[in-house]
Amino acid sequence: MVLYACLPASLGEIADHTVASTRRYVAAAGWEAVETYVDRAAPFESRALCEGWHNAMAAVEQGRATGIVTPLLVMLGYLEGDRTNLAAWQARTGALITTPWAVVDAAAPTALRRSAA
Repeated sequence: MVLYACLPASLGEIADHTVASTRRYVAAAGWEAVETYVDRAAPFESRALCEGWHNAMAAVEQGRATGIVTPLLVMLGYLEGDRTNLAAWQARTGALITTPWAVVDAAAPTALRRSAA
């Protein structure tokens, strides 16, 4: 799995706890975070210019990871266009997308979520 987070730069080190708690979730699920990418950007803007996001997707596309785990789904795409692109990418790659609270099918009309437990 790739751990990806998009955290507001204004939060500074406080936001690092979010990544640490997600890393614990990955370990508890029996996975390994083979790569971690953290973008410091406004969470409600497009991921199109976020280098870490592109690196996370590339890790899956290149077979280095089977999916992406993120603290919150909104970190993968808040804007409608980003969510549409995420759904198409997930459908094309078959990637698992998960948060500590839900496994996500981004292609579902409401971004179908089921418990990650």
